[in-house]
Amino acid sequence: MWSMKKQDMAIITLLAVALGFTSCASSDPYRPVEKPTLPEPPVVTAYQPLSLTKGAVGSYKVKDEALSITTSNRNSSYGVCFPITARGHFMAEAKADLTRNSGLALVRVKDGKPDFDNFTSVSVCSENGVVYARVLDRQKGKNNVLDNTGKIEQRDFDKRYALALDGSLFSIPFTGTTGSFRIIRNDISDFFHYYVSVAKEIDGKVFENWVELTPSKDWCGDHEDWFVCPFVRTTGKDGDVTVTFSDVGIKNFSKGDNVSSEIGFNVKEGSFVWAGFPGEATVVSFDPVFCPASDGGRQFVFWSEANYVPVWRLSNELLYCYEFCETWTGEGNGCFEPMSDRLLSNARVSVVEDNDVRKVVKYHYELINPDYKSPYPGNQRPEVDEYYTLYPDGVGVRRIEYVQKSAGEGKYNYHELAEPMVISGSSTVPKDHCKSPAMTVSNLSGNRYSLHPEKPYEEVNANVRNWPEQIYSAHLNGAPDVFCVFSHTHERPEVSPLPISNDFNWHDTGYQMCHWPVSKIVYDGAFNGDYDKSTAVWESQVSHSSLIGIEATGDTSWNSSYLLNEKGDKYRVYCMLMGIVPSGKSDEIDAYTRGWLYLGSPVKLEGVEFDASSTGYSKRENVLKAKKGITQCGFSFDAAGTVKNPVFRIDDWEGDSNVGVSLNGESLEKGKDYISAKVGGSLVVWINRSVTGMFDVGVYR
Repeated sequence: MWSMKKQDMAIITLLAVALGFTSCASSDPYRPVEKPTLPEPPVVTAYQPLSLTKGAVGSYKVKDEALSITTSNRNSSYGVCFPITARGHFMAEAKADLTRNSGLALVRVKDGKPDFDNFTSVSVCSENGVVYARVLDRQKGKNNVLDNTGKIEQRDFDKRYALALDGSLFSIPFTGTTGSFRIIRNDISDFFHYYVSVAKEIDGKVFENWVELTPSKDWCGDHEDWFVCPFVRTTGKDGDVTVTFSDVGIKNFSKGDNVSSEIGFNVKEGSFVWAGFPGEATVVSFDPVFCPASDGGRQFVFWSEANYVPVWRLSNELLYCYEFCETWTGEGNGCFEPMSDRLLSNARVSVVEDNDVRKVVKYHYELINPDYKSPYPGNQRPEVDEYYTLYPDGVGVRRIEYVQKSAGEGKYNYHELAEPMVISGSSTVPKDHCKSPAMTVSNLSGNRYSLHPEKPYEEVNANVRNWPEQIYSAHLNGAPDVFCVFSHTHERPEVSPLPISNDFNWHDTGYQMCHWPVSKIVYDGAFNGDYDKSTAVWESQVSHSSLIGIEATGDTSWNSSYLLNEKGDKYRVYCMLMGIVPSGKSDEIDAYTRGWLYLGSPVKLEGVEFDASSTGYSKRENVLKAKKGITQCGFSFDAAGTVKNPVFRIDDWEGDSNVGVSLNGESLEKGKDYISAKVGGSLVVWINRSVTGMFDVGVYR
């Protein structure tokens, strides 16, 4: 997300943007249609005042890149259109020195002048003693049409297009704004999106971000040009009001697909746009030579507009997410999860390992509800550190460290570890992306359940928990298969200390839950006593639908199967194999699963030692230790079936990563058949081959 710092918004610039877009076919008349190529917007050179309400009068001054607007009218709106215009896909922003009596409008350009009969806006004012953020408009001369699609009942307008900023609304725990406004016109959907800035003190530190009101369909179309217009708005008790606006700007930007040119296996931080919405992200990209499923710019992304919850970016209309840890305790309304943290107060991402063989990204978050309440008394919040280790083939491990705060003992419910979900963009719904079946749950013994539209709830919930490995594979239209694997056995407690169960009673491809990602609107379900979600009004809203719940169950008292951190808090570790493979390649998923769980102990060693207590489940590696002074080594494994792209870590390796590698006596080509890196004092080797049965590996300098 663009920050709200002055240096980021003071520049008034228009950037070129391609306007062509072809949407999916639909009977819904409000879904996007193919757009023509249009001429550039007109050049306007003068500031132009505008009475947004009849009879409003005022004055303005421009000084040092700031605009001061004054009005003495009550119940009036008076603004000034800047000498810049935009059309298509763009964002307008402004910051006011007052946190009320101010707003931002987009006013249609008509013959180079502001069109009084056509504007849309977001503003903040005190109404009967309560501060409200509100969307106001005039469409073709009619005041406050707001929803021209007929999808929202007019009696619900005050729920949808107004936000009481007094802490009374669930999921909007704010008592005012910080004075910034944003409007995005999404050219994919032809909807306006409205935002005001808010802040809250959490643990002694103030965090600031945006909240959103319900979007409104553009009634003019993408061929129209718009002024950006800061304005002063007064109500019945206001007298003379002067507001100074700064950082006023309007700019076009990419609709997305701006990352498909990334080449190679790398991790980068920077701006990221998806489905027409801008943000900041840490992005892991892959080389299709090693990861064919990544062809077309598919990436693994930690994006601010998804609260940094990692997702597979599969297209500009499709994200796939494994979700996160989540809990419920009965202490407060809603779910306690990282998607609640719209201020990004505790969500943090850092790159902890970046070399030729692998990228490791750490994602930290706390479990809170949308009101920033803790699941336990005393404001004790469980914390989670997740480590994502990814290799060139697009397959890796998610290591979960779930920290239970001591004050929560005895009040803990079970925690959900994953909830694989399909996320649709600005011109599709989740079901559009799902094949039939949308998911299979399988194991290496050949047991398999097809899910969606099939719904074998009882069988899945009763039987899958007893499998030694649980493979969850999603099947998506025009995309690779995305999978994750969990396992719980007594032989591998470090993979999961507790049994893994499924919740499959309500999940379906047909949901359109729109409270996350991207959207920052009020949880509208709370109006009806459902504090868990918002449901999309239009198909063009970004929405998600979950396919299955994956949970750790047992010992809710935390009296067993735990570790202690340096603070004395109890925590548990869970590991999940994850990745993407070409569509239909379930045999590859099985091969990765065998290599992760069942490669076992080596049957032959030369120059290295093996310690069964040093396992590599957390990073999908097989761990050995070099003997002192060696210059080469060899080892053999007996794979119980096909294993794909095994990884070996040799500790205490003397020398660098410039090594040769052989497989079954064949010298492999570096950079093609294998990649090596020195990580700390260890040599890590990723082999780009599939092996079956007994195989020998040689490493030499």
